[in-house]
Amino acid sequence: MRKFAKATLAVLAMASMTSPALATGAGWWNMPDEAVKTALKRTALGGADTMRAFALCAVKRNPKYVEALLATTQGSLEERAASRSLTNANFDCMPSGEFTLGGLSVRGSLAEAMFWTRYADANVDALKVRSDEKGEKERFADCAADGSLDDVRALIATAPKSKDEGEALNALMPRLRDCIAKTSFSSMDNASARSLVAEALYRAAKRGAVS
Repeated sequence: MRKFAKATLAVLAMASMTSPALATGAGWWNMPDEAVKTALKRTALGGADTMRAFALCAVKRNPKYVEALLATTQGSLEERAASRSLTNANFDCMPSGEFTLGGLSVRGSLAEAMFWTRYADANVDALKVRSDEKGEKERFADCAADGSLDDVRALIATAPKSKDEGEALNALMPRLRDCIAKTSFSSMDNASARSLVAEALYRAAKRGAVS
């Protein structure tokens, strides 16, 4: 199964070639507040645009709730409680139409928004990941990002499902392959890998800022 996982990751990185949506281009974290509000009202937007608009809104309005969620282990009861608190505190940030606050994509978008708005100037080469996170997903992410935080930074600067994202994932592929072999995961898609390593970078930057 692990050999299959390695092949899956390689194929997925090469397959990330669809065109990015308007609001997901470089510098999306600099979107003005009015643009964020407009994006949240567009029911037909969906996907990464909606996730990023929500993330930016939440980070600007109530960052402490975002920090609380990202401090939890994925799949834990604490994550559920933090997610509910984040939802209640950011009702005005909820997009029009159907939207579920849960899963890797939302956490990844929140981590990216926190990194770009709080730690964009961090010297990523000087940052370090941990190896003792409680969750398997977190340990996988730290393993993959270890020694490659500059590549992770380059990855989260790309638009999801773009050619640039595929190329950035390819740069991380050796680490992703090696680290997924140490887990119970049978496979992992682009969005999940990106979300997890984005959180690893955010955690490292946050620790670096207070050390």
